[in-house]
Amino acid sequence: MARRMVGAAVRVGERFQEMRATARQWEVESFYTDGQAVNHVSLRDTLDPSRRVTLSCNVLMDRNRFRPLG
Repeated sequence: MARRMVGAAVRVGERFQEMRATARQWEVESFYTDGQAVNHVSLRDTLDPSRRVTLSCNVLMDRNRFRPLG
């Protein structure tokens, strides 16, 4: 069963596309809550798995910046 991020509708394995000219696609690898109780998500680029980013969940859920795929 896929793990779900606390307080957000994000699951490991879900994919998102950036809403920029590059339009990279990212897959959720993991998530965590920092010491300030802010939820974060770690993403890997689907075309270049060596490329990874960590964002706050609020950034990922901002539809002006990312959109869910599938």
